[in-house]
Amino acid sequence: MARKNPRRNLTRIDLRARNGKAISGWEVRIQRRRERVQKFFCDSKLGGKRAALRAAQAFRDQTEIKLKPLSVADRAQLPSKRNQSGTVGVRRQQQIDRRGDYEYRYSYWIAQWTDGLGRRKTRSFSVHQFGEKKARQLAVAAREAGVKRAKR
Repeated sequence: MARKNPRRNLTRIDLRARNGKAISGWEVRIQRRRERVQKFFCDSKLGGKRAALRAAQAFRDQTEIKLKPLSVADRAQLPSKRNQSGTVGVRRQQQIDRRGDYEYRYSYWIAQWTDGLGRRKTRSFSVHQFGEKKARQLAVAAREAGVKRAKR
């Protein structure tokens, strides 16, 4: 198993203010399950750069214990910001086929999931054949059935 980066979620900040004073320290930033935690550890208040780093690492480790990360299954159920269908693993795709002077457009609703062995599975449903609403419904149903069969 890979070792964790000892400086994960830590950022070094060295700023020089207009009045000439320096502000230096470590910032901890963690986000888990849509909850954000952010805290700054100033070198001058904690007795130096190394002491501030140790304090920031201790705070980070305690925070990581409190805020459990999402499991792979939980993460798979969260829609991406790019998701426009509203359903995880279901997307609409348009294919353009150019033949000489003619251009043909084919629209599909595509369902995608991973089977129990980790292989990607895909099913597509033609908008021309089923209509927009029915093709989307079939894609959603295909994904749900595939995920259920995979037992992941």
